[in-house]
Amino acid sequence: MKTVDLAKSTASEDHESVSDADVVVMISMIDYLITEIRRIDPMSAHHLESARESLADAVIPVAVARAH
Repeated sequence: MKTVDLAKSTASEDHESVSDADVVVMISMIDYLITEIRRIDPMSAHHLESARESLADAVIPVAVARAH
């Protein structure tokens, strides 16, 4: 299973990794929160969508679909 490093470092210490499936689940949770927040504050939802896209591009740009 492919994993994503949470931090990049030249130090010899071990870093926690998260599987692609877990990242997809987390992105899905963010999508749900954006949907709920959009009902209250559309501008905040817009900013969260931008942050979500940036995260998805940095972590796994091919495996994660874009927000609506």
